[in-house]
Amino acid sequence: MRLTVIGCSGSFPGPESAASCYLVEAEHEGRTWRILLDLGSGALGPLQRHADPTSLDAVLVSHLHPDHCADLLGLYVVRRYRPEGPLPARLPVHGPAATGERLAMMYHGLEPGGMDGEFAVVTVRDGEAFEVGPFRVTPTAVEHPVEAYGYRVEADGAVLAFSGDTDDCPGLDRLLAGADLALLDSAFVDGRDDARGIHLSGSRAAAAALRAGGVRRLVLTHVPAWNDRDVCRAQAEAVWGGPVEVARAGDVLEVGTDVPSAVVLDRAAAHRMLEQYRATVPGLPPQEDVDVSWFGDSPGLADELLAFVTGGTKRATAGLVAEYAHEGERLPRVGDHWVVCDGSGAPSVVLRTTELRVGPLSSVDERFAWDEGEYDRSLETWLDGHRRFFRRSCERIGIDFSDDLEVCFERFRVVWPPEHADS
Repeated sequence: MRLTVIGCSGSFPGPESAASCYLVEAEHEGRTWRILLDLGSGALGPLQRHADPTSLDAVLVSHLHPDHCADLLGLYVVRRYRPEGPLPARLPVHGPAATGERLAMMYHGLEPGGMDGEFAVVTVRDGEAFEVGPFRVTPTAVEHPVEAYGYRVEADGAVLAFSGDTDDCPGLDRLLAGADLALLDSAFVDGRDDARGIHLSGSRAAAAALRAGGVRRLVLTHVPAWNDRDVCRAQAEAVWGGPVEVARAGDVLEVGTDVPSAVVLDRAAAHRMLEQYRATVPGLPPQEDVDVSWFGDSPGLADELLAFVTGGTKRATAGLVAEYAHEGERLPRVGDHWVVCDGSGAPSVVLRTTELRVGPLSSVDERFAWDEGEYDRSLETWLDGHRRFFRRSCERIGIDFSDDLEVCFERFRVVWPPEHADS
């Protein structure tokens, strides 16, 4: 799944970007399927640099403010009056209640029912998923002064979460959980914009993504021309704990690929931490190939999962046997010590492996899910999160995912530093 940023300026077109519009593409059944997330003011022009507007399979409208839907009027003209004649089928336009009526009102002088000749308008509802070719789309109601939705778009095992315009709200947990790429509103700036119920700031966007869990890549968007992009990024990174991207018009982002990251694990500091622990345990046998790693596959997820460890609930982890082989690493052994880093790459805790079992993913039980200590600690939540995580791993190493894949189920104790160590 590929995301192209057509327009990312908040509230109105800026000097470098149109207002909200994102082209999402995926290959399926021998052709490229294309949907738009919003078609805001000024976006139809640059869209034509990336795709023929008549080749779209659907438009998803987050809400009916003009910076998110105004250029649907221009798209109507393209489809209705092109020299080749009208297109044979209507274009599905998914949006809030009264989308069709609002578009007709904006197009002054339109004959009654004229818009219906080109657009098949479908009213979306919170949590009611629908499909467009390879895309499974789930609308989620969010918090804005008008009826507004975010969209969760899934295809080929990858998940794109688009917030539309919103402040932080409970719906973001469902929208963002486990997303490979979260495209979040960041129109407000901490310390300047105090109003609530309208937009996110960079810090609130990052906090929402962390709370939802499993977000691999955080991209801020809907940044008005009067905002300093670097300030928005810095406010988000202070919470996220790793690199944050700010969308630019023309960006092409592959959804589900490895997250770009400048984070380097501080192995020297990790080994110093391990030696501090060893100094307190005389006679501890030496260990070759000490593992220095982090939990998860992104800085944000690393910090989130590490917090479960230091909070005392997480005392187990699971990894694909195939991924160990792909990385040229041996499987853990009972008695191994290993150092876990946070999202910045700094060492945080020393762990000691106490129990191992290798078996298919489907063999996990409720006790292990509880010991892994994440979120509500249920088997259902464990399976949902780990299937998404392992699908990403399989895509990265080039194998097919299934519940029959061999998994290394590992339990551990925290042995260092003293403030986190198990008794």
